Amino acid sequence: MRVDTPRWGPIEVDPATIIHFETGLAGFPDCSRFVLMDHDRETPLKWLQSVDRPEIAFVIVEPAQVLSSYTVDVPEPVMKKIGWTHDVRPQDVAVFLILNCDQGRLTANLRAPVVVNVQNRRAFQLILDSPEIPLRHPLSPD
Repeated sequence: MRVDTPRWGPIEVDPATIIHFETGLAGFPDCSRFVLMDHDRETPLKWLQSVDRPEIAFVIVEPAQVLSSYTVDVPEPVMKKIGWTHDVRPQDVAVFLILNCDQGRLTANLRAPVVVNVQNRRAFQLILDSPEIPLRHPLSPD
């Protein structure tokens, strides 16, 4: 499948690699199909590129790269949505944080992690309703 992106031009996407979000992402309910792309070999950053709207792409990173103490408790209904059953190993579920540029500084949204079942490529964005969890956690100190 060919996707014409404004960032990288046309890219070929294997349909078997598409990650499916049943309800899209926060603010983008019409974007339910994404592909995961490496930023480059030098950084842990990745891109979550929309297949439905090629102009939409998010920079993401694994939480351990941002905050080693960050953990997410995935509620049972979400586990069911992404097909996370008891036979799915923890390493088969990936968690990512969406990065933002806030006044020239990169920040990580700790309040809305993306959870992906690597086995079946189903995903869900959790919206954590806790004011203690930062929406804009800086990636580096001032």
